[in-house]
Amino acid sequence: MPASHSAAHLLQALPLSSGQSLPCRILPGPMHGVTEGSFLRAMSSRGWVQCWWTPFLRISTAVPRPSRLRNWLKPYLDTGLPVIAQIMGCSSAKLAAAAQALHAIGCLCVDLNCSCPSATVIGNGSGGARLQEPPWIRDTLLAMRASCPGKAISVKIRAGFSSPEELPGILAAVRAGAPDFVTLHYRCVSEMYKPVPEGWRRLKLARELLPELPLLGSGDLFTTADALRMRQQCGVDALAPARGLLANPALLLHIRQGCLGKEAPPLSKLEKLRFLRDLAEPQPASASAPNGFLLRFCAALLGPDSRCFQELLKRPRLQECHLYLQEQSEL
Repeated sequence: MPASHSAAHLLQALPLSSGQSLPCRILPGPMHGVTEGSFLRAMSSRGWVQCWWTPFLRISTAVPRPSRLRNWLKPYLDTGLPVIAQIMGCSSAKLAAAAQALHAIGCLCVDLNCSCPSATVIGNGSGGARLQEPPWIRDTLLAMRASCPGKAISVKIRAGFSSPEELPGILAAVRAGAPDFVTLHYRCVSEMYKPVPEGWRRLKLARELLPELPLLGSGDLFTTADALRMRQQCGVDALAPARGLLANPALLLHIRQGCLGKEAPPLSKLEKLRFLRDLAEPQPASASAPNGFLLRFCAALLGPDSRCFQELLKRPRLQECHLYLQEQSEL
């Protein structure tokens, strides 16, 4: 376990085998359908994030062409922040080739997803389904390492597929694969996002079984207090809040301030309205897009009973929503 459990440790850079570093240890967990598009712009322009971590790119029948990979990574790279590119699949060789291609385009690290609990993903044998074959995780990490010499790789796992009793075997395979860091979401795949009272015990066990590998903690990080307690009680080297960013998109910044002993004020209603306005900002390809993504954020930020949410329900397209939010944020 690390010698120091001080919160300030989370503000330090996390060294990688490439000789580069993650800029800090408070990272935005990747979320499919959230960590993309206008969310990247709204978060980056406010300085609320220091690094991006993409949702998974599925590598199935073949490795995508370099042009497709560049287009996929472009919104993240355009923020000017370091990028962790996450991939998922069943073929070790194809995943290794994809990792090599992504590093050539300019990502800082390539992350192997062995954690997604989606029924569709599990049905395809990827994501969290890979936890049922720990040797595959080891072999895939080694293949990625061989294809990307001198570059950073990582892996995201859960505490098991059906039971946390599987965790020691999974961690042994991860350790043998020698990634730059490991992210553990403390639920099992079968637990999805249900409450798990003993979840932090699993993180503590992982800390004990992976003494030499940087360990990122994930799961139910909704407040600064949650983050600081996880660091203190579990000895994790870094944190990756995800769903907590829906209710408080400034959460990463607030955690950083908490590490310095400062209490950050909650976002004001005007700050929330302006954030929603920027999420709805029209782009050539999205001006007439539906507003489901925006409604999800509005419900989390202001509540489904708020006047703003009720007004957005009447405006099914992003462009209409943006005009309304522009007016409200200028009142």
